[in-house]
Amino acid sequence: MSGGDSISLNDHDFLELIINSFKNFDQVIRGWCTLIRGTDLSVKYASPLYIKVFHPEKNDNFEFVQTNPKHLQEQQNIDLNQVIKERKKVRSFAITEFDDKLQPFSLEKSPIINPATDNVVGIFCSYRTLSFISMQLQIIRSLGVFDCDYSIDISKYKLTTREKEAIFLFLSGLSSKDIAFTLSKITGRDISKSTIDSLFRDQLFVKFEVYNRDALFAKLIRLGFDRYVPTDLLPKVEMPVSELIAY
Repeated sequence: MSGGDSISLNDHDFLELIINSFKNFDQVIRGWCTLIRGTDLSVKYASPLYIKVFHPEKNDNFEFVQTNPKHLQEQQNIDLNQVIKERKKVRSFAITEFDDKLQPFSLEKSPIINPATDNVVGIFCSYRTLSFISMQLQIIRSLGVFDCDYSIDISKYKLTTREKEAIFLFLSGLSSKDIAFTLSKITGRDISKSTIDSLFRDQLFVKFEVYNRDALFAKLIRLGFDRYVPTDLLPKVEMPVSELIAY
């Protein structure tokens, strides 16, 4: 992201020009969720919608998503190395609570480059609301493979937290062994493959009135369960986005 070639300003003044431009823009169009960081990653400007969505702390000049030290370091490394040093545009997910629900946002980070000096002077962050629905399953659904009924109230199944987690991971293509390993990592407790096998056989098969995993998968898709994500599996994080490759 850079200004026109006719602009000849030092780096500080150029960044101030960009910030003032966004301030003026946000007075006219209030639906933009944007953030500008300096090269030290401090926040230089946050749009009114960003403040409304992410509720930044007034005394926090950096406003990174706080999860754990490892994740925080990963965020900072991406910004410093990929966006600023390598001048790459980076896309990720940012997840937070908004309008009384857990809402994912697509986040695109771009370097702000002063054309007069060819220096990176900051990072422009643009957020847009995003759907959780799997692209792969959406493509399958569009081919008419499954008949979907979104009118069903899934609360009637009275799913436990563990059942919701197992369904989400199952629809993501994980086996019982992988589901057990993932939930063990999340909970910090040892969960065996046989425990997950029993959960499917004695609980999910019974609740959804099916007799095998193929039938369970088909029924879950018909009921639209690929639209649901257990809140316990969805912390407030910023996650890199992998490219979808056609082949």
